[in-house]
Amino acid sequence: MTHSQQTTTGSIVPQHVDVPIDDPNFHLTVLDELSYDAKVDGAVPLASDPDNRYPYVYPRDVASITRAWLTALRHGVQSDACRDHVVDAARFLIAVEDDGWWYQRYGLDGTDQSIYRQEDNVAHGIRIISHAMLALDTADDLESADGTFLSNAIECIDAAVAVARSELYDANAHLIESTTSIHEGAIESGYTLWVNCAFLAALQWADDALGRVEATRRSEDADKSGDVDPIAVSDVLKRIEELRSLLESGVERCFAVDRMPVPRRYTPSGKRDDRPDITLLAPAYFELEDVFGEHAVRAAERATASLEDPRLGGLQRFRGFHRDRDVHQHGGNGPWMQYTAWHAQFRYDRGERERGDDVLSRITGYADAEGHIPEHLSTRERFEQFVELEWDTGVDFEKEFDDDVLRDVPFDRIAEELGHMRTAYDEMAAALKERDVISFAAPLAWCHAEFLTALLKREAQ
Repeated sequence: MTHSQQTTTGSIVPQHVDVPIDDPNFHLTVLDELSYDAKVDGAVPLASDPDNRYPYVYPRDVASITRAWLTALRHGVQSDACRDHVVDAARFLIAVEDDGWWYQRYGLDGTDQSIYRQEDNVAHGIRIISHAMLALDTADDLESADGTFLSNAIECIDAAVAVARSELYDANAHLIESTTSIHEGAIESGYTLWVNCAFLAALQWADDALGRVEATRRSEDADKSGDVDPIAVSDVLKRIEELRSLLESGVERCFAVDRMPVPRRYTPSGKRDDRPDITLLAPAYFELEDVFGEHAVRAAERATASLEDPRLGGLQRFRGFHRDRDVHQHGGNGPWMQYTAWHAQFRYDRGERERGDDVLSRITGYADAEGHIPEHLSTRERFEQFVELEWDTGVDFEKEFDDDVLRDVPFDRIAEELGHMRTAYDEMAAALKERDVISFAAPLAWCHAEFLTALLKREAQ
C-alpha cells in the first residue's frame, strides 16, 4: 500500500510544528534538500546544511539514509526518486575510493576530509553500494542496469571485503578490531559490538545484492559490453560467505553468550566492557536476530532502560560520568534524536505501536516549526558543568583528539575542527541565556532518515 493510499494518524505531532512531520514524504523532501550533486560522480546528502558546521559527506550517515530510501522504495513512497537517490549515492562512494577503504568524511569534490580512523566506514560503504543494487532490483531495473556501474560496484565490494579480512579481522579473536564512527574517543577502540554488527550486516546486504545480480545475469542470453561476469560474481560471493561465517561464529561466542549481558565492546587488551551504551541497540538495528536471537532484544531493552534521559526524554549515547575518560559530553550530556528513532524502530518491529508513538512524540517535541529535527540536546546546567569541568580544563580536547583514534592528518585540520567546536559552544552559551534547553545541528539528515524509517515501520503494522 502506497502512502497516497494510507494516511498516518496518531498523536506524534505537537501543535507548534507547522508541517506534516508524520508524513514520510516530508522527510524525503528534507533529505532531497540536503542532497547535492558531487563534483566527482553521483549526488549525495550532506550531514546538515553546509552552514551548520557539517559541509561533509559521512558514509555512516549516508548508509542510514540509503537504508531509509530503500525502505521507502519498498513501501511504494516516491519510488523512482528513491531509487535514483540510492544509486547516485553509490556512484559517489565508488568514485571517491575504489580500493575498499572508505573514511570518516568527504567533501563534495571527493577529497578525504577525515580526522578520525573509524574503520567501520568500510562496512558502511559496502552497505551503501549493496543498497543501490537492491534498489535497482526492487524497481525491476536490475536486468537493464548499466553493466559498467554494476561491475564497478561489485569490484568495490570485493575490495572492501578483502580489506576487512586482511586488515581488520583478527583471526585469533575471531572479531573485527577497529575504532568506530559512533563516538570519537577511546570508548570505541578495540572489538566493539557496533563494528562487528555493522560488518555482519554489510556482508548480509552484499550477499543478498550480489546474489540477485548473479541470478539476473545468468538468466540473460546476450553478452552485454561492459557487463558483469556471473562466474566472477560467484567468486566474490564465496569470499563474502567465508568472512561472514568466520565473523558470525566469533560474534556469537563473544557477544551472544547465555546468562551474560551483551557487552558493548572488548577493550584492545580483551577486557569485557559491560557499561550501557547506545550501541547495545546495534543487533536489533542491523536486524541480526539470526545471529543474536533473544540477546538482541535483551541488549536493546537494557540500552533503552539505562539511557533514557530522565529530564528531556530520548536516549543518551552513554551514562554521563565526566571522569570516565571514555565519556565525551559534547557540550553536555543529553538525548540524541537519531538514536531515539532507533528506539522507535525497535518498538514498531516488536509490534509495540503505542510505545513507538510515545518515542516519536519525544522527537517531534524538539523539532522546530519547520519540522527540522536536531542532532542532540543539552541543558544550561549540563552545559555549564561541561565548560567548567572539561572544556576550560582541556580535558575535552584530550578526549576528542585521542591519539588512538586520530588519523595521520595535518594539525591545521584539527585546529579547524576545534574552531568549529568553539563557535558552537559560544552560540550555545548565548542561546542558553534565553532558554534552558538547547539543540544542535538542525536539520540533521541522519535524524530525518531514521525518523522516516520509523514511520515506515509504523505504517507496516
